[in-house]
Amino acid sequence: MAYGEAKTLPPVIATVNRNRRIAEEFRDEDSAECIREIEYRMRSNWTEMTRFQGLCDRFDNLYYPNVITKGGADHWPQDPNIRIPGRAHVSLNTPPVYVDVPASLQSVEPIEDIVPMEDTEDARQLAAGVERLYSAWKRDVDYERKAHQACIVKALYGRTAAKVWWDDEANRPAFRIIDQPRNLWLGWASTDYTRLDWAAYVYKVSETAATEEFGVETRQRKDEGGNTQYTYVVPQRTLTYSPTPVSNVRGWLHDKEWGMIEVIDYWCRVPDPKATLEVGKPTKMVTRNVIVVGNCVVKDETHEEYAGELPYIPLFNTFIPGVPDGRSELYDVEHLIREKEERLSAGGTLINKTVGAQFWQLVGPEAPDRTPQGLRPKPNEVVAPGAGNRIEKIEPWMPEFQLEQYLARLDREMVDVTGLNDLLRGMAPASVMSSSKAINALVANYEARIRMRRDLFYEWRARLWTLATTLWKDKVPALKGVLENAGALITTNPSLTPRDDLETATMAANLLNARVWSQTRAMAMTDVEDPEAEQQRIREERTDASLFPADVQTMAATIATLQQLQTSQQELQQQAMGTAGGAGQLPPEAMTANQLQQGYAQLGGPTGMPSMNGEGEAPMGDPNAMPGNAGTPGFAGSLGGPGGAQLQSMFAEGGVKNRVLTQQQIGNPTTEEEPV
Repeated sequence: MAYGEAKTLPPVIATVNRNRRIAEEFRDEDSAECIREIEYRMRSNWTEMTRFQGLCDRFDNLYYPNVITKGGADHWPQDPNIRIPGRAHVSLNTPPVYVDVPASLQSVEPIEDIVPMEDTEDARQLAAGVERLYSAWKRDVDYERKAHQACIVKALYGRTAAKVWWDDEANRPAFRIIDQPRNLWLGWASTDYTRLDWAAYVYKVSETAATEEFGVETRQRKDEGGNTQYTYVVPQRTLTYSPTPVSNVRGWLHDKEWGMIEVIDYWCRVPDPKATLEVGKPTKMVTRNVIVVGNCVVKDETHEEYAGELPYIPLFNTFIPGVPDGRSELYDVEHLIREKEERLSAGGTLINKTVGAQFWQLVGPEAPDRTPQGLRPKPNEVVAPGAGNRIEKIEPWMPEFQLEQYLARLDREMVDVTGLNDLLRGMAPASVMSSSKAINALVANYEARIRMRRDLFYEWRARLWTLATTLWKDKVPALKGVLENAGALITTNPSLTPRDDLETATMAANLLNARVWSQTRAMAMTDVEDPEAEQQRIREERTDASLFPADVQTMAATIATLQQLQTSQQELQQQAMGTAGGAGQLPPEAMTANQLQQGYAQLGGPTGMPSMNGEGEAPMGDPNAMPGNAGTPGFAGSLGGPGGAQLQSMFAEGGVKNRVLTQQQIGNPTTEEEPV
């Protein structure tokens, strides 16, 4: 069977075309129809994916050079100087720093909080419970490490994606990062590139794995009647079709794909079979999944748990208007790196020629046209140039140009393009490292450069959680009402320097003390994972007298005062309603301010406020409370008679202050003169 037509296609589509023809040959019409649909979709992205895969090859070579020369790893071994003696060749393997540093700074865990839908106590408790669920889920799936991995992949290639599915064994949603986006084919629903319509991930498995995971075999089998069973899968056993995916850089990896079988995990959105199509009205969609192993369709079913969405959530490194792609961190810096390497190589070649060669000449009236044999100067030997002749050294011509200044200009251009200053690259001088203001200024400048990248990354985190809750609501019906009414996940950009953390904590403390912020909000802004649980811990510690005795005393005094006020209020209301007279008594809300004031006065307290003295104690402000008419407002108890000590406990400004007072009479008492 000839497949010459397929050879002109890109390798991935060529393999799909080949598998479709094999399915037709085996008369497996269902498989052939599914593969034909996938081939049609992939052909629509042919040009874009070819360009993207070429860029991936370039960025792979910069991030991890493929060729190892005598001098080490080299990402541009095609330089002709490397094969010419006396020429210099320099390969600066510094591009990874332009990928790793931005990825590390962008992957800093943000401040995340689930805001309740209503400002009620029940809604806040519900949101707090879902936030605990979110934190536990992130720990279980190793969320932050995968988020850092996503930042590295998108910084290197410009884009990546996360695939979300339901893990039956763990009974929770799970996800993974697509570390080779060259294998992921994305189809958009419209030209504004805001929603995916289909996606196909292409990878390879061994023959054993194909049998283990999908139950297919790689050899023909016949039934009792001698008829061939059409579950035969054709492995990749010829180099006529290049391995999938194609890479011109890491060819040494292709040997592992010898004899392996191509698998296509295809997802698309199709109309719900239960829905009725009406022109001019939206139609409910469902998610369909087709898995093709070689030339055999092993799965074709719908997934209602995704609610019409695809399991792939793309993440782009930055926003490019009108382009369904992101920009790699190496996209604009590659040519500057190459220019710097070429200039360094040229400068090294010039130095090599100057130092490694010495030139001489024979001058004089009798100098011959040809240098006699043995005339070349040698150490510890004398030469005879002839009468009137002499040997002179030829000084080589050395062009004067400022190579260091030119290289410094290239470094400056690289900083302008990437925003990575010397501090972020670990090359800052000691004067900068010892100044906190300089550090914060440099980091703040770069933080503004990556604002769009961080916003897209945090939006991707929110979409990831939204899709996870969609799966949860379908698989665990008990959580449906909780997740729908909990509220939205709100993300706040974290600070990138320790000083910013201190300033944020100081601001939160000031606003909390000024009663502008609540304690829960202040904790959330200072990156406390669970404010409600933290408040419970504070209550437990503050009620421990061995740790915080003053706080326990304050709480006890507050409770006693509130109980006394409540008792006085009840007595006042009863007496005030009794003195109001009449056939009926007035309810408490009908009492006037004058009646309340009269009731307070009859209870023995000062006018306008209830008495706060305990039973058997003198009223506050009573001149007889202390011997010598030295009554003190706020008096709580007496320790002895005249001349004794008094213990005073004053409750003010949320605390209790104790003091002991002693009294002593000053001077002699006045006596009357005896009559004469």
